[in-house]
Amino acid sequence: MCLLFHAALVNLVGKLFTTSQLPISTMRSYASLAALLRALSKHYCQVLLWTAVVLLILLNFVSLTIGTDVWQVPSIPVYCSASAPSPTREPRVALIVVHTGYSPGWCRMQVSSILSRVSVTTIGMGANYTHTSRPSLLLDCITDEELRDEDVVVVFDGGDTMFTGPLGIKQAVEDFVATTAPTADAFNATAVHRGEATAPLLFESDPVCYAPQMELMVPWGPQENFAKCGWYYERVWEAAKSSADQRMVRFLASGYRFLAGGGMVGRVWAFREAYKAYASLLATSDKWWCDQSIWSLLHVWSVTRDTNVTADFRIRYGLLSLDYNNSFFLTPRSGAFGSPALYHFPGSPYFWDKMPTLLNRTTWVDWLRYSPDVMNETRDFVQNATVKIYDADRKAKTISFPEVCSLNDVLNPEWLALPLSK
Repeated sequence: MCLLFHAALVNLVGKLFTTSQLPISTMRSYASLAALLRALSKHYCQVLLWTAVVLLILLNFVSLTIGTDVWQVPSIPVYCSASAPSPTREPRVALIVVHTGYSPGWCRMQVSSILSRVSVTTIGMGANYTHTSRPSLLLDCITDEELRDEDVVVVFDGGDTMFTGPLGIKQAVEDFVATTAPTADAFNATAVHRGEATAPLLFESDPVCYAPQMELMVPWGPQENFAKCGWYYERVWEAAKSSADQRMVRFLASGYRFLAGGGMVGRVWAFREAYKAYASLLATSDKWWCDQSIWSLLHVWSVTRDTNVTADFRIRYGLLSLDYNNSFFLTPRSGAFGSPALYHFPGSPYFWDKMPTLLNRTTWVDWLRYSPDVMNETRDFVQNATVKIYDADRKAKTISFPEVCSLNDVLNPEWLALPLSK
């Protein structure tokens, strides 16, 4: 083939300069082209080889784009497993939901995780659920899984969330690991303050300020829940604006500036430290039922460094902040934007009438609509998937996904777009 290619080039160059029918002006315009062809003819084998390599790369890219091989999307190890810790390994990343029973919403979340190439562990299955018990259940999982200080936990609501695809969660985790302190000794509050590092514990951000039990600690001010929450958060903006080099607290046009308890990501060491303040505040009253109210108060007190607040309730400045960029979590109240790893749909399922549009923004749903071959491959992949469950007694088991969720439902885009119960 190299010889044939060489002969063709030589013949073409010769014709360019021996065709007497061409006018002089046209022949001059061919001079540069002929010089290029001479160089190509001299290195014909190398040119042919590199052309073949480029074509193979382009063909491989096209095949990935159109989904002929659905499962070649790169992923990262995201799991909550019982493997023994290694002193030299990379940080483990555990995706965890607290859910006490199988539900359609939970099945939708799980199939979105499977098709996003990540594994989500469910804890508290069969237990009596309370919002305020979620942090302690997470602490139990951290202990049971022997997670280390530098490991990362991503915790979110299990019945009203949905992954957007493999790349969203991959990018969010990689950025978080790269910009957060792996240990308490490495934590630099000044760097977080200036925006040079990320707080090692982030909660979901929301444009709605909802902390209905603030009155337990803040009996003064507005009485209406939303008004009181917004009023009390004003001290956060005042504290943030008092420092010219402050970059931790964000003032976004989108309004996503209030804490939501439906999603949290953090280094294990940071969660353990913050949990001490959470447990101390929880112990002040048996009336607490809303963990989001507790975390909102702790967030305000951490940012403002209010010395009038008991030291046990104050989390170190810079340790706790919000996912202002919506890298991990987005509640699309006015529509979707950015590239979040997860969509969150709090409140009544019937409130989310734009679910079909949001579902179409995910990358994995296309695999349920491709050619019959791709759809069959997708079905086989999901059918062979397993999920890890911790029951109320903290006993772990791995079960087949089709045993608890209908494949006909979870592989049907029309069903996935319905207002599913949590």
